[in-house]
Amino acid sequence: MAYEDLNAQPLGSSKIDQQSSSTVDQSKAFLGGQHHPWRRMFARTVAICTAGVLLFLLLIFAFSAAMPEQAAGFAKAVENPIVAGIVLYLVWLPAEAVLLSLFGTTPAKWLFGIKVTHLEGRLLSLSESLSRAFLVFVQGVGFGIPFIALFTQLFAYRRLTKTGTTLWDTSAKSIVLHKKWGVFRALGCTAAVFGVLILMSALNAAGK
Repeated sequence: MAYEDLNAQPLGSSKIDQQSSSTVDQSKAFLGGQHHPWRRMFARTVAICTAGVLLFLLLIFAFSAAMPEQAAGFAKAVENPIVAGIVLYLVWLPAEAVLLSLFGTTPAKWLFGIKVTHLEGRLLSLSESLSRAFLVFVQGVGFGIPFIALFTQLFAYRRLTKTGTTLWDTSAKSIVLHKKWGVFRALGCTAAVFGVLILMSALNAAGK
């Protein structure tokens, strides 16, 4: 099934057409309407809590093997949930950028029917993907700090539903394409979200 972008015209159309059609105000629509803010949020959450956590654990193992003396201090630091959240996002950031530059999606985005491309229709370059990922970290999730993230995410939600785009997509000149969901994709995404909730609960219990 081809990706559709309800926030923009088909990929062969002009940038002006794409940008003008993205100004449809969906802020009053149920769950953000055609701009799919919740789908995007859940896809990012699943990505960070699965692939991100895996990379985070690999980093700890690598750190322990390479610098065992410093590893104890690092392990102590990441016991702080704020520090752990920041490190987790920073570990996932380059991985996401590489995947977007190669495929235009990540495993979680693919599952949720999401693809990111340049306004011109091509894939983002690695530098563009890195810039976008870093801006998501700053402008979208507030450096992974819960209190700050509350405000940045509320602002991003309001901007996306009113204008059809985010600050990071505007800066990177990227657009987000969405597939229409069928029954199996909806079930798969629901299962992924519940699976992540169970995984996070298990990890929190193990940490305590």
